[in-house]
Amino acid sequence: MRSIDSIEQLREISCPLHIAIGMFDGVHIGHQAVIRACRTTAHESQGCAAVLTFWPHPSKLIRPDNPTPQILTPAAKRWTIARIGMDLLITLPFDQGFSNIPAEGFIPLLKSKSPTLRSLFVGEQFRFGKGREGDVSDLQRMAVHEGIHVFSMQQCRYDGESISSTRIRNILAAGKFNDLRILLGHPYTAVGNLIRGRGIGRQLGFPTLNIDWQPELQPPHGVYAIRLLCEKTKAPLDGVANYGLRPTFGAGSSPVLEVFLFDDPTSIGPLDEGKELAVEMLHFIRPEVRFENTDALTRQIRIDVEHAKRIIPTL
Repeated sequence: MRSIDSIEQLREISCPLHIAIGMFDGVHIGHQAVIRACRTTAHESQGCAAVLTFWPHPSKLIRPDNPTPQILTPAAKRWTIARIGMDLLITLPFDQGFSNIPAEGFIPLLKSKSPTLRSLFVGEQFRFGKGREGDVSDLQRMAVHEGIHVFSMQQCRYDGESISSTRIRNILAAGKFNDLRILLGHPYTAVGNLIRGRGIGRQLGFPTLNIDWQPELQPPHGVYAIRLLCEKTKAPLDGVANYGLRPTFGAGSSPVLEVFLFDDPTSIGPLDEGKELAVEMLHFIRPEVRFENTDALTRQIRIDVEHAKRIIPTL
C-alpha cells in the first residue's frame, strides 16, 4: 500500500479512484465496513481503492486543552488499513486552512485534485466542512453534479449498542483490554521502531526486542500474549510482551514495550535499530507488578510464557 500526505499527489492517479473518508480511529468493525465496500467497488472497476484520513484529530485544533486521545497511532492505522488490502492511504494534516473549507467547497476541491474520482464511501454520521456544517445528504447532493457516487454505510451494532470509537476508548480507558477485539474486529496493534534496550531480559534468559511506541491512549500496563509482524515477512512470530514502567528495576517515567519471542527473531530479517515492527497484542495476561528479586520475576516470566503458548492458538 502506498502512503501519501498531500492532496496534490492525487493528480498522479490515472485510474478510476474510489475513496473511503473518515478519521477511522481504531479501524473498528464499522470503519472496516466502509473501507471494504470501497475496496470491492474499486477492484471491480480495476480502479484504485484509497482511504482518506486526517492527523491530528480535529479536536487538537478545536479544543487543544482537551483533545480526544486516539486509539491507534498513525503507524498502527497504516498497518491495519494495509492489511485490509487497500491500495492507497492519504493522510492529510487537519490544520486551520483545512478546517476553514466550507462544505460547498469540499467536493470541488477533491474533484480538482483528483480528476479520476468516481466514488466516496462514508459512515452515516459523516460530517464535513467548516463547523461540521455538511452531512451525508449534503455530500450526496453536491457529488451528483460532479458525476461522483456517494455510498453511506450504517453503523454496526454489538450488544444493542453502536460500535464507535468513543465506546472503544471508554473500554480501553477502563482497562477492559480483552473486550476490545470483538469491537475492533482485529487485534489491537502497536507499531514502533526497534530501539536499544538495557540487556536485562537477556540476563534473565529472556532476551527482548525493545520497541519505541508512544500511544495517546495507553492500554493497561502488564503482560500480553502477542504476535510480531514485519512488512517483509508473511510469517508472524508468537511471544509475550510487557508494556509498562518495569517497577522491579526502578520504575521509569515512560512505559516501554518489550517483546520476547518463542522462536528465533532473526527469521524476520536483520534486527537493526530503527526497524519498524508491529505487535499484535492478542490477550492481556496479567497486570504489571513489582517483584522482590530477579528470581521471582524469572519464575513468573516462565509462567507467562507457558500461558501465552497455550492461549495464542485459540485466538
